[in-house]
Amino acid sequence: MKIYKKPLLMCLVLVLYVTGMAIYFVPRNHEMTSTGKAVTVVLAYVLVFALWIVMQYREKLRHKRNDNEVK
Repeated sequence: MKIYKKPLLMCLVLVLYVTGMAIYFVPRNHEMTSTGKAVTVVLAYVLVFALWIVMQYREKLRHKRNDNEVK
């Protein structure tokens, strides 16, 4: 399976961003419960993972379409 660089790079940047925001804002937020904080962070990681899957799928379709046009 070929690893495409654009989806991977974008999702790594988003993971770093989510991690940074979690490290910075979660300890300072006193309005939410610990469970709410954990759910929010986990949901952000799940969304980044779903985005990565969709971007991989679209990149594969783009490559298939380009290969069919060239032939």
